[in-house]
Amino acid sequence: MRNSPLVSVIMPVYNHERYVVEAIESVFAQTHWPIEFVIIDDGSTDRSARTVREHLAATPPPEGVTVQFESRPNKGAHATLNEGLARATGAYMAILNSDDAYHPDRLARCLAAAGEHDARLVFSHVEPVDGDGRPLDVGHPWRHWYGDVILKELDLAPSLSSLLLHYNIGVSTGNFVFHRSLLEEVGPFDDFRYAHDVDFLLRASLIEEPVLLRERLYLYRFHGDNTISENDQKIGEEYEEIVYRYLSKTLSAPPRNVFAPSLDRWTFSLSSTPWLPHLARAVDRLVASEPGQPAPVSRPRTPRPVPTLPPADGRHVTLVSHELSYSGAPVLLRDVALAMRRDGVTSNVISLRTGPLAKEFTDIGCAVMSEGGLSIFMGRSGRFLAHLSHDGRIPSIARRILRLGARIGLVAENRLRRLRLRAYARTVRGPILINSFASWSVAADLLDRCRDVPAYWYIHETYDPRILMRSPKYYQRFQSLVTTGAVTLLFGSDATRAVWADAGFDGIVRYWSGMPRPQAPAVPATADKPRRVILSVQATGTRKGTWTLLEAFALGRRDGWIPADVELRIVGCHPPSWNAFSRDLLRRVSEDDLRGAVRLVGTVEPDKLDVHYRDAEIYAQTSIMECLPLALLGAMACGLPIVATDADGCREAVIDGQTGRLVPPRQVPRLARALADLLEDRDTATALGQRARAAFSERFALEATVSPLLDTLFSKP
Repeated sequence: MRNSPLVSVIMPVYNHERYVVEAIESVFAQTHWPIEFVIIDDGSTDRSARTVREHLAATPPPEGVTVQFESRPNKGAHATLNEGLARATGAYMAILNSDDAYHPDRLARCLAAAGEHDARLVFSHVEPVDGDGRPLDVGHPWRHWYGDVILKELDLAPSLSSLLLHYNIGVSTGNFVFHRSLLEEVGPFDDFRYAHDVDFLLRASLIEEPVLLRERLYLYRFHGDNTISENDQKIGEEYEEIVYRYLSKTLSAPPRNVFAPSLDRWTFSLSSTPWLPHLARAVDRLVASEPGQPAPVSRPRTPRPVPTLPPADGRHVTLVSHELSYSGAPVLLRDVALAMRRDGVTSNVISLRTGPLAKEFTDIGCAVMSEGGLSIFMGRSGRFLAHLSHDGRIPSIARRILRLGARIGLVAENRLRRLRLRAYARTVRGPILINSFASWSVAADLLDRCRDVPAYWYIHETYDPRILMRSPKYYQRFQSLVTTGAVTLLFGSDATRAVWADAGFDGIVRYWSGMPRPQAPAVPATADKPRRVILSVQATGTRKGTWTLLEAFALGRRDGWIPADVELRIVGCHPPSWNAFSRDLLRRVSEDDLRGAVRLVGTVEPDKLDVHYRDAEIYAQTSIMECLPLALLGAMACGLPIVATDADGCREAVIDGQTGRLVPPRQVPRLARALADLLEDRDTATALGQRARAAFSERFALEATVSPLLDTLFSKP
């Protein structure tokens, strides 16, 4: 093997005096040579360095093997690896952990595989051994994990690199053999304590696919001092960061490796297998970044400052909601509670489900009562089993059992809810304001128990009520509540009122934005900004017209109507880990005609939307059905030029040619042209924004909406 390429073996040593001699001997025993053996003791606190010196003095390396050894203060595993790689002169490089060992034929077989596959990165199967060098028992948990990963590589994963998003099948840096030219492209090992190995593999996978040699050529040792046993949480956090970085790179440029996973490759394979927590968190972070900042590992919400409130004047309202999340209807209810409190009116909240808004209600002195976790669990379980019971692939006898389980779950939910309802009814004081028809499951029973209390139902859904209430029993029950005067319907827009009135459920329109009249001057569309931004704030999905907006933006860029320096920013994307539509959005924006021009941002607290509004030059509202979106009103308050679809309540706020531009829903060319026109004609855009701001102040600001709502709530004795 005199004409074989030189292989540089890098072995960092740290506190492995018991195993380091075996590691050295496994290199000396290689059937491949020449070998350049670089050993660096990373400040071991045991006798490792002394053991290495003594063994090298007593056992000279065989012919074809040269050895460099140095002991110095501790710098960490990744720094020691990089130092050794920088010293290496071989065409190929291999790494060996000082507590592991090579099979005698390892280097020869790996280099042969590299040549056969024209590859620059090879790793093999490993043989797990214990501290005494004995193979781990077949029942050992790690052996089970490794066996499962091997089966996934054979039967489920489209490629090795796609499997690396889930599992580190390479196991350890000691299992890598790679060419110098690949290292020059990939770069050195990054500063990860536990997962620098999988980070290197994924970065290399962007360039080319690694080769797996299905031979157990690496002895991977388990003992009490392994870093693998130190901290599963930290390993998961590092893996998350690594996958996030990898996927971010695939969004900015397609991988050179045709087998490398990305959001526009292997999409069905990626979505059809369960996601481990680190992968789910990493993908969610792709739509979770704040402007100009990388997404942190976790994003704790910033507490809202507790407002200074006047003394209560004795008036009280009971508020009812289906949930307390940072979505449109619950946020509106929070703003109603705060505005009433500033007017001296106290309130309490009854909610089907709790959420992050619960604390904000509590901060303004609003007591919160929500449904117990057991009833929620029973209801979800019952509905899930009912869904499964309709799956024709399941045997009929099993479907009957599932239907029985579904009935048990739903009956238990109903019984537990009725018990909870008694407690709800005891908290009712003053008029009841029910928010959103989604609160039906708690509101209907509450109204039956509180017939003598004035009640109002704030409807934001523009659906035909006959679609929402398909059960004749529920429909007649709601009809009875309305016709007997047990509840008065309030509507968030005249368009919503018209839809419900057509079905026989008329009521009163009460606009609500939750925002005061703007005091600071609007930032004109002509102002110099870091980047020209078209903004849309929406809970992404079909009803919000997200896909139409993306395709209109793409069309405008392709035809030259929209300049290349304009960014489309969509705020409000659902987490892709559970939302398939968001995964499709990520895939679409990674295609060539949109790559780098679209920014998807996750759900943002309403108080933090200002930074996005300030960045924007134009606001786009592309819904196919709407009551009156709060985000649209926010854009009006900021004086932004608006392009909106001519859908329901949108046309009440945006008057075409006066306070914005209106286009028909789902009309891609017309939407693209309208956006392009306002980008080009800044004078017209500025004038539209100014008139929109004035219209907001006159019709939708708190100063114009609080008094009518309070007058309505307290109009009945």
